[in-house]
Amino acid sequence: SSSSSSSSSFPSSSPSARPREARRGYLTHSSLPEEHQMIRDMCRKFADEELSPNAGDWDREHAFPEGAVRQLAELGLMGINPPADNGGSELDALSYAIAMEEISRGCASVGVIMSAHNSLYLWPIDKFGSDALKEKYLTPYAQCVQEDGTMKIGCFGLSEPGNGSDAGAAATTAVLSDDGTEWIINGTKAWITNAHEASAAVIFATTDKSKKHRGISAFVVPFDAEGFSLGAKEDKLGIRASSTSNLIFDSVRIPRDHILGEEGQGFKIAMQTLDGGRIGVAGQALGIASASIDCAARYALEREAFGRPIAKLQSIQNKISDMCVARDASRLLTWRAAVLKDGGAKYTREAAMAKLAASECATMASHQSMQVLGGMGYVSDMPAERHYRDARITEIYEGTSEIQKLVIAGDVLKEYEG
Repeated sequence: SSSSSSSSSFPSSSPSARPREARRGYLTHSSLPEEHQMIRDMCRKFADEELSPNAGDWDREHAFPEGAVRQLAELGLMGINPPADNGGSELDALSYAIAMEEISRGCASVGVIMSAHNSLYLWPIDKFGSDALKEKYLTPYAQCVQEDGTMKIGCFGLSEPGNGSDAGAAATTAVLSDDGTEWIINGTKAWITNAHEASAAVIFATTDKSKKHRGISAFVVPFDAEGFSLGAKEDKLGIRASSTSNLIFDSVRIPRDHILGEEGQGFKIAMQTLDGGRIGVAGQALGIASASIDCAARYALEREAFGRPIAKLQSIQNKISDMCVARDASRLLTWRAAVLKDGGAKYTREAAMAKLAASECATMASHQSMQVLGGMGYVSDMPAERHYRDARITEIYEGTSEIQKLVIAGDVLKEYEG
């Protein structure tokens, strides 16, 4: 079964069981514990063999990479963090960050499919769901591929057509039925990753308008519920192998027990979920930056101008240097956020810093990679232009760069206020 194959892909000892003291010195890949190095090697090999050669075709055709996602599930990467009892690989946040970078280096679309499923769907159900909800909406989804061959993928509905960064202004509503046995949900969620492949979503709806953001609750909604429909697929600049569309709720009825946590806890659940999600997006952005560096460095060594490889030109070396410094600094910020999360410490500021730095690094590195390639960077024969298009979204979703700065500054100023 898929659950046994996923757990067998990894060492039996859980990295999260390591004492916090032993986890403080992870500054290079070679300094990582053996388990994490194995995960990196496995993901890197998979990306090189299965993702990089196909990413351009998936992008051109806007095609969901079903075969690759099935292989991710076999490797245990579609259920990285949930416990083994719930079909997961029971790995830590650092493993997740490392896996996200390597997978996204091969294909950023596959990275975001994996990220939205793991961070935004599985995590809140694992953290806040009842045992009954976990049995139905966590275990099969952490396994992803079912015994009959079908796939179960999840998504996350927070943004709406009328609100993005203002997450506390949810116009979608959930009211109890007259007999008190069901929630009736009405509204539309926008920009939802995995929408057309998913079969359930974690969504946020206002249950008490008078309490504003404290009146938002979180729910699990199966897509076979009556009154639920999907909007058209968005035609996007990048990450085009991943589907994005609206979720539309027209008097959708779900059982009363399909609530996550308690009534009114939705905003808190959303914010905690996004903290972890930002580690995933930082990993994705690092992967795009690394792919851009790979592309630029290899081309610079092969391309000759003025009688020698352009890699010998100082202006090209300056670009490659800037890209690598930004990528490595962003990676350390990302690992720091992950290690703090694994140690049970507060990591909201650190996750925002990682996401901000890594996303801006991806944009810069992909831009400079195109510049190194010149005209070849502008055509789809080379992957540089795809990296450029894929990078841009990392500064927008799961909190724009502007929102990350608000989160960081707010936390810093709180310290000084005492």
